[in-house]
Amino acid sequence: MLAGLTGMAGMVSVSNAVNVNPDGLGQVLMFPYYTARGGNDTLISIVNTTERGKAVKIRILEALNSREVLDFNIYMSEWDVWTGAITAASDGGGKLLTSDTTCTAPRIFAPSAGIGTDVNGDGVPDFGEIDFLPFQYTLGNTDFGPQGEERNASGHIEFIEMGTFLPTPASAAAGTEPYVAWSAKHVGPAGAREPNRCATFTELWAPANPGAVWRLGDSNFGFEPVGDDTLATGGLFGAASIINVAEGTMFSYNATAVDAFWSTNPLAGGALHTNPASLLPSLANGTNRTSNVFVNGVVQTNTWPGTVPVAPINATVMFETLMNEYNIEAGLGGRSEWVLTYPTKRFHTDAQGPVGTVVPNSPIPPFTNTWHRTSSGALNLPCEALSFRVWDREETEPTPDIGEVIPSPPPPTDAPQVFELCRETNVVRFTLDGDLPAETEILKEPIREGAFERLSYANFQLPDAFQAGWVRFDLTDVPTGAIIAPGANDPRRTTPADNGDQFEGMPVIGFWVNTFTNGALPGGTLANYGGSFDHHGSRSIVLGSVVIP
Repeated sequence: MLAGLTGMAGMVSVSNAVNVNPDGLGQVLMFPYYTARGGNDTLISIVNTTERGKAVKIRILEALNSREVLDFNIYMSEWDVWTGAITAASDGGGKLLTSDTTCTAPRIFAPSAGIGTDVNGDGVPDFGEIDFLPFQYTLGNTDFGPQGEERNASGHIEFIEMGTFLPTPASAAAGTEPYVAWSAKHVGPAGAREPNRCATFTELWAPANPGAVWRLGDSNFGFEPVGDDTLATGGLFGAASIINVAEGTMFSYNATAVDAFWSTNPLAGGALHTNPASLLPSLANGTNRTSNVFVNGVVQTNTWPGTVPVAPINATVMFETLMNEYNIEAGLGGRSEWVLTYPTKRFHTDAQGPVGTVVPNSPIPPFTNTWHRTSSGALNLPCEALSFRVWDREETEPTPDIGEVIPSPPPPTDAPQVFELCRETNVVRFTLDGDLPAETEILKEPIREGAFERLSYANFQLPDAFQAGWVRFDLTDVPTGAIIAPGANDPRRTTPADNGDQFEGMPVIGFWVNTFTNGALPGGTLANYGGSFDHHGSRSIVLGSVVIP
């Protein structure tokens, strides 16, 4: 009977429910990691594969508590590509560089208008740049974590479609709706093409412009409508590459593409087009409450209550276990680091107002702790304790005789010694010794001290015989003795869907990066090799009293 019910659920069209599109196209793109640390730069790109222009919100979030450090709007023409690079700023944080002429609001780069930075001294800007900002985690918005600019040098990124333009005309009169799509269209000779008029997109939001239609309330002007909102049609894909020129490495990955985030039902509402200064839309603003997830080849369909706005998108990236390989063979100069990002964690755990809205010590499932300052002035962190199993390449597991895995940084002295991930974007360093370098060897994530020690990278020390193999993290069962908030779920399960179903585990995305170094080439030439590999996982769904493994 259970199989029959699940099969019936699979008859619902995947395109009508929130889903991770295996073909990589979507309305939302989630990038699990960027870094501007230690000589690393992160190149990002987004492609509009459709015949209509689009408005897209780009949001960059720091790694510790996912506080926003930059967001802006881009207005893409049909078939358009936008590119940018995240690199180190002079203040120790990150900044965005772009030489792409696609329209942005605010305007970042427009050579014909003199907007940008002129490095060649010829009077023509070569690129635009904008530093990341600390205002969402400092001053009146402080979360009492690290306050410096350095904090925003790594994190994760969201791209959210905000609407699809009306068809692009060959020409259009200023002030008309078709003029919006026409303004975004690139014209000119190959290699020097720029949009017709990017100023249109800042003028429509400008406070001093009496004709700022978008600012005055009609933010759907120029877009395909869905009731009182805009239509989002998806068709976006994106990718990132982490490049270290000095070390000769590059690690590339594709963004996780979520489709059907916005509903096409006028009663539910469509996409949300907001001004560049708005913190909306976020991953909590999707108007489609139904999700589709493949479990053992069958589509599992659920509709979620509005009390947990991120529930549909959570379901698409929920895993009960997470798995990948490691290789730290000394003879190969091997290094391995994992990135594990909880893209929606802040909506469950950030209890430090005014930005955070969760009640302290009342995390929203499946997470088990909150980020907030206690009455004693201490910082309570949303650490998630994980159990794990480790194998070498010949199915051997560590034992007391062989040696055991030693995780760090350590939990509080009054807590059991368990492996914890306390950040939203976590980097796990695999090693054979107990040394804790100031930064990880590949991604350059820093060690932190004092009250912020648990916000360091996570160190995963393996026994000497375990130089290559694989690891499986259990994201569902909380290890015995781990500290969790009163009433938090153990095992970790979501708030129930409308039919009572619960997904086990946590929502997570990420990848493994691996390097080898060959210092024995002729002439003393140093050669570095690297690769990146997506994580793997298993799913578990509780239907009433029955678990689908």
